[in-house]
Amino acid sequence: MPPQDVTMSRPIGRLHSICCVRRLAFNSIVLSLGSYVAAGGSALTYLLAARALGPTLFGSLSGAIGLAIIVAAFGDFGVNGWTIRALARSPTSMDLFRETLTAKLTLATLLALAWIVVALTTMEGSSLKLPVALLGGYVLSLVIAGTLMVPFRASENMTVVSIVGAVEKAVALGVWLTMQAHGGHGPEALPVALVVGGAASVVCAAVLIPRRLLAIAAPSLRQILDLWRSSYSFGMVGVSAQILRADVAIVSAVSGPFAAGVYAAPARLTSFLTVIPASFSAAVFPRIARSTGNGTSRRPELVGAAAMLALMVLLLGGLAVAAPLVVPLLLGKAYLASVGVLRIYLLVALINSANQPLLALLQAAGLEHYAGRAVMVTAAAGLLAIAAGARVGGAEGAAVGALFMQLLQLVLFASRALRMPHRREASHLMAEATHDDRGVLWVPTEGGNDLFGS
Repeated sequence: MPPQDVTMSRPIGRLHSICCVRRLAFNSIVLSLGSYVAAGGSALTYLLAARALGPTLFGSLSGAIGLAIIVAAFGDFGVNGWTIRALARSPTSMDLFRETLTAKLTLATLLALAWIVVALTTMEGSSLKLPVALLGGYVLSLVIAGTLMVPFRASENMTVVSIVGAVEKAVALGVWLTMQAHGGHGPEALPVALVVGGAASVVCAAVLIPRRLLAIAAPSLRQILDLWRSSYSFGMVGVSAQILRADVAIVSAVSGPFAAGVYAAPARLTSFLTVIPASFSAAVFPRIARSTGNGTSRRPELVGAAAMLALMVLLLGGLAVAAPLVVPLLLGKAYLASVGVLRIYLLVALINSANQPLLALLQAAGLEHYAGRAVMVTAAAGLLAIAAGARVGGAEGAAVGALFMQLLQLVLFASRALRMPHRREASHLMAEATHDDRGVLWVPTEGGNDLFGS
């Protein structure tokens, strides 16, 4: 039956918008607080580990942990984002989540076993063989916990998402402190803490998730391949985020280690500020997916985005003015040359605060192929711009290259968003929706003659 376009009276519509904005604001705040608590717990755990293990052991171990996180991210490859959108549009698609959960459990187990085998066979004689092998359990927990959060994100229950994330980091910190208090000073202490924290998050999520969603529904090999093929555009965004981690290495290779340090410190410092737009985008994603499906107004989401951007303007503007005081206070006088880089990166963070909701809009509205290709192109162009900027202007030139990347992304996202169909036209698209081989609702996306045709 085609969706009905129900027109509310003005007072009721206004009340509905206010309620929607309040819920969106609540979810964004809860996610931000949870992210900051988790980031604080994680930072404290790594700080204590760095002091206890020393630079050599900690450097090698943290590199292995970073690789484990990347492996877990590639194990998802956008499946969670695609499934969140599908569940937001069609909350009764229980079989979809069960099949996704079964496929991800299988993949997570295989990845963990492969990690352990590789660690044990390639690190013979190394003191880090056991600690690195233990990280296989961390890979397993990251993939499973992320999958169990999908129904909560789709239903906008962000309180549970925040609690589970905070539990992981808090338990890991508690285990580390307990092991240190009882003489556990070896390099295996940090991997054990991470594995136990990850396991605690899985248990917490499994306890809170409705029982009917935990039933195993084994998909066929074709369905698994279809699932990953459907979500590859979401995965491309994650791959791009990993590619961008090469920026500091590029600056170091082009302009030397000093320029890399001057660039890296403010670049990583401002990344902590992007938690707010990231949390807002995560909160707004299922709402946009749902509004695309039923043709309702996106006014509450627009109001929320405007409020978030206004907050970021005030926060980042204040930091830009105080940069000459903030840099020596947080980084030390050796980083005074980073003041200019910090100011440029604050502008980068501001533009990124607009890009993240636009990315959520495009993905939720069925334009994930365009969004994924745009992100990949801008990431490649951005790294080239960073290299060219570093060659010409050192650390500040590299920061200008990062600014160019965000501006290019903003142009591509905004130009496509402005050409999206009106909500009534979107509801007609949903009326033409059909079901794929897995029984999941899908919406015909536009083909196009645009630069990255969907």
